[in-house]
Amino acid sequence: MLGLAGVLVFAHKIFQVKFQVAPILIIGLMVLVYNLGFYYLHSWIRRNSGWEVTQQGLRIEANFQIGLDLLCLVFLIHYSGGIENPFVFFFVFHMILGSILLTGRDIWFQAIGATGILILLLGLSYFKVIKHYHMEGFASDQLWANVPYIYAGVVCFLATIFMTVYMTNSIARSLRKREQELFFTKNQLEKKSEELELANQELIRKQSLLVQSEKLASLGKLSAGIAHELNSPLTGILSFSHFIKDHCQNEPQVQNDIEVVIRETERCKKIIKSLLDFARQSQPEKKEDDLLQILNKTISLVENHKDFKNMEIIRDFPEKLPLMMFDKDQIQQVFMNLIVNAQEAMSGKGTLQIRAGISSDRDYLEIAFRDSGAGISEENLRKIFDPFFTTKEKGTGLGLSISLGIIENHGGKLEVISAPGRGAAFMVKLPIAANGGG
Repeated sequence: MLGLAGVLVFAHKIFQVKFQVAPILIIGLMVLVYNLGFYYLHSWIRRNSGWEVTQQGLRIEANFQIGLDLLCLVFLIHYSGGIENPFVFFFVFHMILGSILLTGRDIWFQAIGATGILILLLGLSYFKVIKHYHMEGFASDQLWANVPYIYAGVVCFLATIFMTVYMTNSIARSLRKREQELFFTKNQLEKKSEELELANQELIRKQSLLVQSEKLASLGKLSAGIAHELNSPLTGILSFSHFIKDHCQNEPQVQNDIEVVIRETERCKKIIKSLLDFARQSQPEKKEDDLLQILNKTISLVENHKDFKNMEIIRDFPEKLPLMMFDKDQIQQVFMNLIVNAQEAMSGKGTLQIRAGISSDRDYLEIAFRDSGAGISEENLRKIFDPFFTTKEKGTGLGLSISLGIIENHGGKLEVISAPGRGAAFMVKLPIAANGGG
């Protein structure tokens, strides 16, 4: 718009084309002022992050700015010859720009309004209601009296403007539709990618569980064989040790030595028993029972023991949960193992929070054991369920492996979350659907 005003002033000075320069300059100044106003408004909005820019607000601003441009162009053409001015077709560029920035209905309103005002000014000038500003030195003043020329010019102008609006609006609408389709496709691809990632993680987890199960089965067979081979000789060693102890009452050195033999032999037998328990993981004999009752019973068995006197056990579970189908002896073994592990992890001092409830997806009944111990390193966390892996001086490394096997035989999951210095949380998840619970 400023360029057009500059061209007109240049034609007036260089080619001696005569028309009213003052209105042209005023209109050019007005265009400069309101464009600077919009520029500073955008700068202020960018600096003030709290200002919310809405789609409706942008639409109103675009309509307002394009409407001002078209109105200034109308009066610029009017004061520089009207239909005589060849720059009347500058309207085409504004229609193209408007079709890109505005919706279909808005640009049609803009086109009708701008052309309507221009034709109104042309008609008022022709009938001498308002003054006609002739471009002396550029066009003959006879053109203004040539009705066929004026009629043809108006028809060509209107046809060009509205054909431009129709075509550019159609192209812009098609491009917007394509853009929406691409955006939708992009979202669908991102969603599918996330689903594939989740499916891949679940596949990796199941493969890990399968490898773990195969490992446990192989180790179970091996453990059973070793346990049976070692159990008989250890029983003989223990029997003869007690015999020696009973017949050497007056020999302190022998008594001390034989006590070591008996203690270590009993420790070996305890390991053998764990191996046999590990090897004999039987299918659970499920009966409908109250899981909370078993949990409370297990806690009651340990909370008065001397090793737990400096521990605080927090029970965080409802008064009632759905009845479940499970093997109460096996599940109690799991609970006992997790509670004892927590006590040992805290060296008998700390807080053990036991929480029970239904999972957010209502698929599982969850029992969480969270201690305030030293936590588990990332390296040990990967091996925590491996048979014979232990960080305890006197541990067998089979407790969590056996617990994992029991929970998996119930169709559930045994998970652990921990970090050094932040304690550990073991989560037992038993499926509700498989138990017919609600």
